[in-house]
Amino acid sequence: MSSRLKSMIRDSFVREFGEDQAVAIEGAAIQHGNGINNINTGSDLFRWAILICIGYQCAEVDSYRQSHGITAPWEKIKTWIKINAHLESHDGDCDYLALFAGAYNEYMPEESDATV
Repeated sequence: MSSRLKSMIRDSFVREFGEDQAVAIEGAAIQHGNGINNINTGSDLFRWAILICIGYQCAEVDSYRQSHGITAPWEKIKTWIKINAHLESHDGDCDYLALFAGAYNEYMPEESDATV
């Protein structure tokens, strides 16, 4: 993945929610790095941070939001993620427990009914 696309994703988030919120998302993810979910953060550190924050519900649960300094409304962040983050193209680690529990499913594109 090109660094241009990588910066476009974070830049899009910053335009929507502000630099302080991007830093809060990144900080929350780094705080939850545990030697398993952060060995390979992939080619886009911000995309990895979003995945970790989804898994740990950092932007969803009010007490976690307060702890991490995330003030942007969760529903708006969630909508932004679905449209802009392209989580399906992540090429690194994630919160594997969240993955197995299906926490990322709603952020993935719908599979086409068309057959090849």
